[in-house]
Amino acid sequence: MNHRALLPALLTLSLLAPMAQAQAQAQAQAQAQAQAQAQAQAQTAPALHLERAVLLMRHGVRPPTKTPPIDPRIAPSPWPAWDVQDGYLTPHGAQAITLLASYDRTIFAPLLTSTCAPVTIYADTDERTVKTGQAFASGLEPGCAVTVGHEFLPPDRLFAPLVTVDAAAVKAAMITAAGGDLAGFAAAHQALIDDMQSTLDPKGTLYAHAPTKLSAKLPGARPRLEGPISDGATASEDFLLEYLDGKPMSQVAWGRADSAQIATLTQFHSLDYVLTARPRPIARATALPLARRILAGLTGIGAPLTVLVGHDTNQADLGGLLTLHWSPVGYAPDDIPPGGGIIFSLLADNAGHQYVTATYQTQTMDQIRNLLPLTTSSGPELVPMAIPGCGNATAQTACTLENFKSLINKL
Repeated sequence: MNHRALLPALLTLSLLAPMAQAQAQAQAQAQAQAQAQAQAQAQTAPALHLERAVLLMRHGVRPPTKTPPIDPRIAPSPWPAWDVQDGYLTPHGAQAITLLASYDRTIFAPLLTSTCAPVTIYADTDERTVKTGQAFASGLEPGCAVTVGHEFLPPDRLFAPLVTVDAAAVKAAMITAAGGDLAGFAAAHQALIDDMQSTLDPKGTLYAHAPTKLSAKLPGARPRLEGPISDGATASEDFLLEYLDGKPMSQVAWGRADSAQIATLTQFHSLDYVLTARPRPIARATALPLARRILAGLTGIGAPLTVLVGHDTNQADLGGLLTLHWSPVGYAPDDIPPGGGIIFSLLADNAGHQYVTATYQTQTMDQIRNLLPLTTSSGPELVPMAIPGCGNATAQTACTLENFKSLINKL
């Protein structure tokens, strides 16, 4: 398995806005220290083998989920055309997922011990998630009749739980995550906002001067984030999707951004998660069913390999619930690219002791854009993650299965 994906500090600093810089540098230093500790412990660690695994992945490349994706007053240029309906998986996106799954046969080989070995693949109800599951199945076990399970009508409560939240507590948690001041949170990223303004409308100012605020459709309803961070997250995501789908650069952000600038702008996506997904009241309400399903998959429910196909928000919510962080090369810290996913692995030594590890997996931007085959020497980014509250280190023996069970059951 290729574990070369720790983000070099210099690249991190070149991608991040001033306030996000310190956070990213601290994450990179912590990951470097954790990996060094894991490597040192590996010299004396017992031999481990893979017993079960659960992959929670995001669907592949899609167009925007609506047209236009953001208010045309702040983005007046016409958006590029796509060859599928809004929100559907593109043919290019399906091919990238199949390439990823073909590589993942090497990761999950101990669980695929026979031709057409049993695999559990379960997707959310959207076309893009179901089709992603099918594309993954065709790459993982080509020629096999792998059924992708899913509900036939939305919503699926595994991916979109029906919960009642304390709107006041959620609002307070979002403001706390912003450092106590939404306007100050946005102001700390003004340089990034100005870059986005130049991309959306070089002659305009409406986007950059919009206030950052929380609003709710009804009194007591869960608040929503509005303003440059939220609109920037939507726009930067769409620029990334245009690039990943292989569109000519003249059709990527209207020709106003190259791949490095797009990578920089994806910080908006991560900043949005900080406020809208990772705060504890939100994460617990939205990700607890997934956390329990992951535990079930690791402890004997279903086939040895379970693949759950959902959305970026599912991973952001789970990341907030379990305090997981990742920094793949070329993406903003904690961003969730199409096809990206968290691999939870159940490992065991020859004495029967069992351990749980967490690894973030994603193809690079150019691997997706150019549909590059993945090999052991040029594979996806694989970032080992510590699981806080369960060992707090990336060493494979840091988090025992019993401690992981206890962690999930106490959430």
